[in-house]
Amino acid sequence: MGADAVLLQARGVTKRYQLPNGQMLEALRDVSLSVSEHEVVAFVGPSGCGKSTFLRMIAGLMSPTTGEVLYRGQPLHGVLSAAAMVFQSFALLPWLTVEANVAMGLEARGLVGAARRDAIARAVNLVGLEGFEHAYPKELSGGMKQRVGFARALAVAPEILLLDEPFGALDPLTAENLRSQLVDLWSDPATGVNTLIVVTHSVEEAVFLASRIVVFGTSPGHIREQMVNTLSYPRRERSPEFEEMVEHLHRILTATLLPEPEVPATPTAPQRLIPFPRVHVAEVIGLLDHLLTRPDGRGDVFDLAEELGVDYDRMTAVTRAAEQLGWVTTPGDTVILTPAGRELMSEGEAERKSRTRERLSRHPLFARVLTTLKDAGADGEGEPGVVDEEDLLADLTIYFPFIPVDALLMTIVEWGREAELLDYDAGAKKLTLMETVKE
Repeated sequence: MGADAVLLQARGVTKRYQLPNGQMLEALRDVSLSVSEHEVVAFVGPSGCGKSTFLRMIAGLMSPTTGEVLYRGQPLHGVLSAAAMVFQSFALLPWLTVEANVAMGLEARGLVGAARRDAIARAVNLVGLEGFEHAYPKELSGGMKQRVGFARALAVAPEILLLDEPFGALDPLTAENLRSQLVDLWSDPATGVNTLIVVTHSVEEAVFLASRIVVFGTSPGHIREQMVNTLSYPRRERSPEFEEMVEHLHRILTATLLPEPEVPATPTAPQRLIPFPRVHVAEVIGLLDHLLTRPDGRGDVFDLAEELGVDYDRMTAVTRAAEQLGWVTTPGDTVILTPAGRELMSEGEAERKSRTRERLSRHPLFARVLTTLKDAGADGEGEPGVVDEEDLLADLTIYFPFIPVDALLMTIVEWGREAELLDYDAGAKKLTLMETVKE
């Protein structure tokens, strides 16, 4: 086969789960992707966009609800034997030595005797763990534990190496060193690794590793855009070319995570019901407070994420919440504090609650919940201003059939309590309209 032969292919893959409450969650919808030989492909996108789910379907660890995955043109049934996976959590058994942990995959493939010993020694040598074969995980650093994970995967001589945020649990310096070693392992013919597919939250990591970057969007998970990375290996992270590629990916992710708001077709068109981001009140107030410290009350969303020590997708979720309430605007990848946001932060606690109450009351989703509470008991049945949690969940499911409405409702409760709009009785599972908004 040629160097550009298709190795893996997903055709119209959709994945749905049934949640404990009976609601269907659509993790992925109609995802199609081809991966060629000798590629390094990175999946990036916000939490909950289905990146890891898609990776597991490629590995054959789970099956799509509809669609199919093919390996070298043949439909995949069961686990893909040509692949091995490395996880973020190390996934080592603490009572086994390095050697025994590396051997786990070999046992499953029936390799015994001298062949097994040779495979272990080869894998341990490839990741630089000679001399630690008889050590236990508790005796190893985080970087060494992840090397054991790599060795276990390499021991089975995989054609495809699948990596699910493999450096997420490591400190930045260790992660940087292991990223470089991963490129070396892929480049070394002795490893037998043909293709890498990696899930990552790090923009810089994706640019450093991948020859192609696949950007996933949410609600439900789908491929939004693909970016070819033309930088040659080995890559220098502080070069102008590298920084330019990082900025380009930043712009793509910003368009994915912070899309420009839709403008109604007519001034009188009703606003579409959209979910409120599942973030805490304190996170939004923290963002506004931080923007006050910056020149002109503005900052790049990725810079803000780094300064506040959160993932970029969490930062954009917080930003979307603030934007929905009119406290920031987001032209491009810039977050700008609005006059309303400044006024909110200049007020005392009572006035801040009042302003938040006014903003939430005009938000389409909160307005619908409040209308439901106000109408409760109007027909003479039930208690005025009181609604069962189950009834609200059923209503939310109609509008948002493929997102976890339980979590969305708890976010509504948190913000509603903060603004003294509504209250929630967890024991009785009822929501109550507060006196501040009763007519």
